[in-house]
Amino acid sequence: MSNAFTQYVKILGRGKKGSRSLTTEEADHAMSLILNGKVEPEQLGAFWMLIRIREETVEETVGFTEATRQFLSGKDPLEFHVDLDWPAYAGKRNELPWFLLAALALANYGKKVVMHGHAFEGEERIFVNEAIKRLGLPISHTRQEVKEKVDEIGFAYISLESIDSTLSDMMNLKYTLGLRSPVNTVVRMMNPFQADHSVHGVFHRGYDVLHISACEQLNDPSVLVFRGGNGEAEVNPEREVTLWKWQKGVASWTSWSKAEKEHKRLKHNLDLTRLTDHWSGLQVDQFGEQAVRQTLASVAGLMFGVASHEECLSLADDIWSKRDKIWFSKLI
Repeated sequence: MSNAFTQYVKILGRGKKGSRSLTTEEADHAMSLILNGKVEPEQLGAFWMLIRIREETVEETVGFTEATRQFLSGKDPLEFHVDLDWPAYAGKRNELPWFLLAALALANYGKKVVMHGHAFEGEERIFVNEAIKRLGLPISHTRQEVKEKVDEIGFAYISLESIDSTLSDMMNLKYTLGLRSPVNTVVRMMNPFQADHSVHGVFHRGYDVLHISACEQLNDPSVLVFRGGNGEAEVNPEREVTLWKWQKGVASWTSWSKAEKEHKRLKHNLDLTRLTDHWSGLQVDQFGEQAVRQTLASVAGLMFGVASHEECLSLADDIWSKRDKIWFSKLI
C-alpha cells in the first residue's frame, strides 16, 4: 500500500546534498496518496516534518492544493454559488475574533460567505467555532447544509472535520509532532466551495508572498492575503498592514498605516459578549470598532474592486451601517 509514497520521503530525506524539494507534479501525487488513505502513519509524520524543517515551496504548495481541490470536488457533486471563502484556522489569543463580525456584515449586505476552520483542543485561544455558537449562528455539517445556510442567511460555517476527516487528522498531528505542518497552508488555500473571492490570514513573515505566488500558478480568480491578528484574516489596527492581492491575473500589494482613531486592546477581557454588544450597538468597543472596520475595508475592497484606503473605509462604513442590529436575536 505504501511503496508508492516511499519515493517522496526519500527525495526529501537524502541529506543536505542529496535531498531536494518536490516538483508540483510530485507534490500533487503525494497528497493524492495521502487523501486516498494509501500512506502509513509513520511515513506521513516523516514526510510533513521533513518539509516543515525547510518550509514548503511554492511548487509544493501548488501541488498539495491542486490535489486537495481535486479530491474534494469528487466527494460531493452539489454545486452552488459562494461569493467569499474565509478560512479561520489560527484562533485568537490576545483579542476576540472580530473578523467574524466583518464576515457577517458582508452576509447582511447580500454576499454569500462561507467560513471554515479547525479548533485545537486544549489551546488557550478562542477559535471561531466557539464565537459562532455564542452568537447563536448555526454550524453546518454537510455540503447540503452549507448551501441551505448561505441561501437562507448569507453565511455558513463548517469545520474541517466535516469537510474531510483526513485533513482534520493531519492538522491534529500538531499534537503528536509538536509543530504545525504545511497542511495549515493547504486548508487556507483549498477554497473548498470554489468561491469567487478568498481571504487568507497568515502569521509568519513570507507566507503572504508564498500564498500569492501559489495563487498565480493555480490561476485563482481573486485572493487577498495578509499577516493578520494571531494569524487570522483580521487587520490589527495597532499595526501597519501589507495587503497582497492576486486579481484578474495581476499580483499587487499596498500598505495601510495603523488606525488613527484611538483604540485599546483588552488582552484580559475575552468575554464574547463584547461581540454581540458591539454588533447591536449596545456598547461600542474601541478596539473592535477599528478591527472590524479595517478588516471589512480590506475584504470589501477586494470584492468590490475598490483601491484606495479611504474608499475602502467608506465602503466598509456603508456595509456596517446596513447590518441588522437585532439579527442574532432572530436566529436564536
